[in-house]
Amino acid sequence: MIKNHIKISLRNLWKNKTLSLLNLVGLSIGVSSVLTLLFSVYAYYTADSSIPEKDDIVYLKTQLKDGNSYREVPYPLMEKVVGTSPEVLAGTHLHGWGNIWLENGEKEFQNRTDYADADFFKVFNLPLKYGNKETALKEKYSIVLTNKVSQQMFGDENPIGKTIIGADTLNLKVSGVLEPISPYSSFRLGVVLPNTLLKDNPTFKAQTNWANSFSPVYFKLRPDTDVTALKSRIEQLVKENYTDPSLIAGMDVMPYAEMRTDIIPVVDTIIGGSIAASLFVLLIILVNLLNLNTSTMFKRTKDIAVRKVLGSNKKSIIIQFCVENGILVFISLVISSILFLLVNLPRLNDTFGPEFGTISFDLFKDYPVVIGIVGVGILATLMVGILPTLRFIKIPVSIGIKGKIDQLKSNFILRNSFIILQFTIAILFISIAIILNQQIGFMKNADLGFERNNILVGNIDLDYKNLDAATSKFNALINDLEANPYVKNVATSESIPSEYYFNYTTYYDASRDKDVRIRRSYADDSYLKTLEIPIIMGRNFERNLDNNEERPVIINEATMRAFGWNTIEGKRLKYKFDEGSGSPIVGVVKDFHYQDMQNAVEPLVHIYRDKSALDRHRFLSVSVVDGQEKQVAAKITAVFNIISSRRAYEQSRLADKVSAQYQLIEGILKSVNVTAILTIFISCLGMFGLISFMAKRKVKEIGIRKVLGAGVTKIVILLSKDYIILVGIAAVIAFPIAWYVMNAWLGSFAYSISIQWWMFGLAGIVALLITAFTLGLQAIKSAVANPVKSLRTE
Repeated sequence: MIKNHIKISLRNLWKNKTLSLLNLVGLSIGVSSVLTLLFSVYAYYTADSSIPEKDDIVYLKTQLKDGNSYREVPYPLMEKVVGTSPEVLAGTHLHGWGNIWLENGEKEFQNRTDYADADFFKVFNLPLKYGNKETALKEKYSIVLTNKVSQQMFGDENPIGKTIIGADTLNLKVSGVLEPISPYSSFRLGVVLPNTLLKDNPTFKAQTNWANSFSPVYFKLRPDTDVTALKSRIEQLVKENYTDPSLIAGMDVMPYAEMRTDIIPVVDTIIGGSIAASLFVLLIILVNLLNLNTSTMFKRTKDIAVRKVLGSNKKSIIIQFCVENGILVFISLVISSILFLLVNLPRLNDTFGPEFGTISFDLFKDYPVVIGIVGVGILATLMVGILPTLRFIKIPVSIGIKGKIDQLKSNFILRNSFIILQFTIAILFISIAIILNQQIGFMKNADLGFERNNILVGNIDLDYKNLDAATSKFNALINDLEANPYVKNVATSESIPSEYYFNYTTYYDASRDKDVRIRRSYADDSYLKTLEIPIIMGRNFERNLDNNEERPVIINEATMRAFGWNTIEGKRLKYKFDEGSGSPIVGVVKDFHYQDMQNAVEPLVHIYRDKSALDRHRFLSVSVVDGQEKQVAAKITAVFNIISSRRAYEQSRLADKVSAQYQLIEGILKSVNVTAILTIFISCLGMFGLISFMAKRKVKEIGIRKVLGAGVTKIVILLSKDYIILVGIAAVIAFPIAWYVMNAWLGSFAYSISIQWWMFGLAGIVALLITAFTLGLQAIKSAVANPVKSLRTE
């Protein structure tokens, strides 16, 4: 019986090959997009599945009275919390202190380096491929490798007990190798070293007091913990121990599961948008299928009536239509899977990979996705196979056998509602894409307060093997560049716009009894000149004047406002409990956007550091005469190629680095654009099929109108006007929704555009033009048909 159903289904699909092809194309493209979106959501939510009992893990977040917050706390706080809180089972720091180089024979690598306490594996019970969790970080000179690093250094060999050289002098014994970690997990580990290794470091020891917050801490709690009581106890520890507890507004105890969103707030937008987009696309696919199936049922009433005469029951007829739709759905699932693996997944990684990690598909590990998409296919098959059939199967045989069923009003309303829903979603996405594109264009082209064009930026933090020799060659390069007629200015600095460290210090003004948290960075006397950042008060750094122990500083306008100053005369930056005189303020620069325009310009201070301090600067910035970038870049690269270092020299244009800040939000724009195109495309496919069907039903009416003198234009209007009206209604519904969504989203930006009426007008025009073109193709074809042939049609 099934074999017979399949044979009849294939025959009917071939008979209606135009509609079958439209359905197949719409299904394949739509399902591949839904699969891509849902797989990215699945990957996000299952990324930390390898961490047992992660719901019992928390971290601390410091809330300041000035409204700022950060995840770092003073180093001694962790031990105090563990020692005074019975609900805390274990605690660990997890922080960086420079990525060390590791050597094994001739192999040499530098990986991300984190430092943790001995109880790290009691908090994060990550599975080990080799080694013992109980002892992995207890020894001072032990090291835990990720599986990736272990493969780099030892291949498939078990490295437990083997010694590798760290930072040229440390003999580190491998005590553990982690099982492979999901690339899109919240963990970004390379190697883990014990904190005891840092306790001999004088710089580290100087920071491990109650005045410096530099280390994130994590705790494993008992399942029944009263988090509010724990928070109160920790805040009491803050009051009792912090050097200046008056700065702290509170200490939040945050679930570990929220950390990724906390670090990258836009991830909520991405995940929520992916879920919404996938549901919208899925809805459009189903509506499209229902529309086309319902319309085609009108010319198949005779087929249904004949089947009933021959003894077929309702179940048999429903199965026939389900099999017919099931074949289409199954073929589309195969095509969409190929599109997902070969096209969509690589593009997804190009867009979001740098931020979230590379996403890969494994049939055995990711089988829930396969089950889910097959389930969606079965659900779609049943819906589009059963719902339209139930309506027409009730038609009496005496009426159905004539094959002339007038379209019922209820079906007309339902079909039109479906069309309006489809195009409402499509126009909504078009409107969002236009507004989002305008916002990105505004941020990328706005006046940032510094010169970004014709600026070459090179990373000079290369870990030089012979610092003295490297410094000598570097100084010679600086002299050559300063004498080069194609070079305007040369500067070295710790930071550049788009890459300022999250390095804050709280300074105090005794005269106003005011603390201000200021981001700080180091720069030489040419930095402001190279980037053409205006000085509005005081002077620039001067090498002959500022090479002294006082370390003069230059602040921005935001710092002036934060302190409430009108002048810098006699002003110094100093810590609240510092007995010294602090650093003299020699100048004030106009506020410039040193981070992306999603964030407001915060207080910033530049501290003077001489240009020759090669090992203490990260960037070389060179302002070049327009058109001479390649020549100057080649000269700089040639010098660094002969300087012996562990890392290779890399350089790029500052303008590219500034634009790269918006890579993630541009990825969202790409996703919105694709979804907008997809929704309008699928909707138009359905409308093309509907107008084709309507043209066939009205073939005699069209022929009579042409015989009576109706022109092509009137016939086209006859077939198209109702659909154009429906698109207009959809636009009226979509515009206020788009305004509400985007107005709320733009509110999260420190600097944003104003939504203008023309943006919605453009979205409506785009939708109408695409719709008119789609309808016009079929309408014109019907309108120019020979009326003699039309009138002969039975």
